[in-house]
Amino acid sequence: MKIQVDSNIHIELLVPAFAERLYTLTNKNRAYLKKWLAWLDLVKTFEDTETFIETAVHQHNHNQATTFAIMYHDELVGLAGFNHFDYQHNWGAIGYWLCASCNGKGVMTRVVEKLLEYGFIENRLNKIEIRCAQQNLKSRAIPERLGFTYEATLRQCEWLYDKYVDHAVYSLLVSEYKR
Repeated sequence: MKIQVDSNIHIELLVPAFAERLYTLTNKNRAYLKKWLAWLDLVKTFEDTETFIETAVHQHNHNQATTFAIMYHDELVGLAGFNHFDYQHNWGAIGYWLCASCNGKGVMTRVVEKLLEYGFIENRLNKIEIRCAQQNLKSRAIPERLGFTYEATLRQCEWLYDKYVDHAVYSLLVSEYKR
């Protein structure tokens, strides 16, 4: 599955063909990403990346989650998607990360806009959440820019290598969604 975001950006369903590029991108950006992403120590080898992709494919095939490769000028620059779908209550949670060289270009904001369409229109969700570390201002700027409502702070809900961090929780309802 390929979804065009704009003339320079598209997202593609994460599949095994991305393994080598994803592993290389992760390693190249490891120090940059480690500030806010706790999973980096779980992805140390190429085989770890392959296992992650296999899990992502399984989750997509079972309607549990959907992970997309972000392509900017046809280069893999990050991942974004729904980390969780709850179809009993019609909500989903978006997660994302982007390589250092693409930060500040509006890439992720445009990708998340497209994910809102995918969630609300194609998956008929009622609510979409984004959670991120309270101090991760760049990540928080995306839901704030897109009109999400700040709902809560989850105190010390994530262990980030040597400390607990709080999460900011944002949500957008389908009734608030402006295409």
